[in-house]
Amino acid sequence: MEFGARVRIRVAGKKELEDRYAANLSAGGIFIRDDRPPAVGSKVLIEFVLPDGSALCRIEGKVVRAKPADVAGEKTAGMGVEFMQLDEFARQLAAYRTPPKEASETKVIEELTDAAQADEVVGIDLGTTNSCIALVHNGSPQIIASMSGFDTLPSVVFVGDKGKDKKVLTGHKAVERMILEPARAIYGAKRFIGRPFVSREVRTFGHFFHYELAEGQNGFTAVKIDGEVYPLEWVGACILAHLKQIAKKTLGRDIKKAVITVPAYFGETQRAAVRHAGKLAGLDVQRLISEPTAAAVAFGFGRALDKTILVYDLGGGTFDASILKIHGDRMEVLATDGDAFLGGSDFDDRVTELLFANIERSNGVDYRKDPVTVQRVRFAAELAKKQLSEAKIAMIDVPYIGQGTDGPINLNTTLEVELFESLTEDLVTRTLQIVENTLKMAGLKSSQIDEVVLVGGQSRSPIIGRRLAERFGKKPSRGVHPDHAVALGAAIVGAAAFGQAASKVSLDLTDILPAAIRVAQGGEAKAVLERGKPLPAEATFDIETSAGKTKEFVASLYRGDASKPEENELLGQVKLPSTIALALTKTKATLTLKVSEDGLMSVTLKHPLTDEVQTLSVALKEGTPAPIDMVSDADLIVEG
Repeated sequence: MEFGARVRIRVAGKKELEDRYAANLSAGGIFIRDDRPPAVGSKVLIEFVLPDGSALCRIEGKVVRAKPADVAGEKTAGMGVEFMQLDEFARQLAAYRTPPKEASETKVIEELTDAAQADEVVGIDLGTTNSCIALVHNGSPQIIASMSGFDTLPSVVFVGDKGKDKKVLTGHKAVERMILEPARAIYGAKRFIGRPFVSREVRTFGHFFHYELAEGQNGFTAVKIDGEVYPLEWVGACILAHLKQIAKKTLGRDIKKAVITVPAYFGETQRAAVRHAGKLAGLDVQRLISEPTAAAVAFGFGRALDKTILVYDLGGGTFDASILKIHGDRMEVLATDGDAFLGGSDFDDRVTELLFANIERSNGVDYRKDPVTVQRVRFAAELAKKQLSEAKIAMIDVPYIGQGTDGPINLNTTLEVELFESLTEDLVTRTLQIVENTLKMAGLKSSQIDEVVLVGGQSRSPIIGRRLAERFGKKPSRGVHPDHAVALGAAIVGAAAFGQAASKVSLDLTDILPAAIRVAQGGEAKAVLERGKPLPAEATFDIETSAGKTKEFVASLYRGDASKPEENELLGQVKLPSTIALALTKTKATLTLKVSEDGLMSVTLKHPLTDEVQTLSVALKEGTPAPIDMVSDADLIVEG
């Protein structure tokens, strides 16, 4: 057969081919980037090959859509290829798919212009490293891919030079500029969003990032570039707005409503910041949902399960462990725990440090203070780590790192899986300690866990599967796509709770409070709402008057499990207005604390004299937070 084009797609191994392209094989087509695609009707030969050039499988297809580039490198240019003939391996991979009703069948939407309805709700996984968007169409949760064929979006925002021509890049375009100007690329912002600038986490981990962290006017962490302060809510809004535009371009209409996921242990201020980021992006955030809970929804959807499962969610920047009871379409969270600073990027750090140590030992030069070199080496470390999810050895090649006394310094080495696992074994052990704590909180033994479900890109590491198998006596399940499950689950929650009745999605979900909420008075932090309380939750508590002539009512609220205030996370202070405080004749005031299904908190006071109910603000500092402009389409440079 004569082919109009031949395409070779390089993959690390069979696992990468299955993870990234099995959905395309099952759906019968793929979009391929090409500035000068062949004409519609042309025959195309697609070969998936290993790094050494050997073939994995061959597929014959025909071009059904072609868009040449108007300018060189245009991301939307390319061809849509319909598969006509698959070899035996490709046929087996296409057939090895879960039943259509299950969320683990991750279809990638390319053209669904008839699917979008005014009351549809998308699900968004706002990730530390990558983000993803999905919706439910005809009762099936599906990933919305960009017109360029990307099913996930790097959670990176690049701020260009100051001036009238300043550009804000997001996603893949931001990553491309990140390697040249790392101080202008904001990444990993989810770790700090909604956290006070003076918090222990910012003091401990802030120096690991190339960009400058600063204090925003509202006391929370922000980023400073060219002397201008950018709130992290704005950074999150840029990413969410980009996902919103992807949905608009792919579906053919605007999307307004969304369910957004957050780490299970995110507190009130962090959840509020994410919700605010959604608002800035022009989204009507229907609900926030915990990431492992969303993954469990995706795992159990449409399968009529009756199981107790543990979700092990190790993403790019965070780790979550949650235990859920699934009975049909009823799902109940029993316990959850996590770490905001434990994820795939920490694994990358270990390899990056090893490589720099080798360079210094071999050449006597330390390049750790050169941001561009650090970024280049880090990219190479991340690629090697991914290769070791299947291979026993990874090649690392970074040409011309610098100039040495004997000529150019190049990084050309190998990394064996045994060395990688020894470098990162303590990180894996930390995740297992959190798993143990989650089991303890749920009051369960490992034998009572029916399945361990792996979620998050870093969960692909073989050592994680082995350690979990040793601990639970069974091989963990990969029944959901590690990169897509959270967004798919959020889309299911959105369709069930807020979408059309015609969506035919039924779900009864009960989440829990991830950590106790405490009020501090007299040097002790007393629990108002206990950890594990089903949401929504409500409780009342009293606060005493402060000493002095003026009867002032102030309460400091904390999140955590320690009895000492300073060992918990400060949520903020509740202060009664002076007009009310002076009018009170009692020595205490009774307040009502409510936590919504989102995990968002509100405090109200019923005036003892007038019975008037007043909502009180909870803030780290007095005053109003600095205003943040909406993120509009014109602000962002977005690939198709």
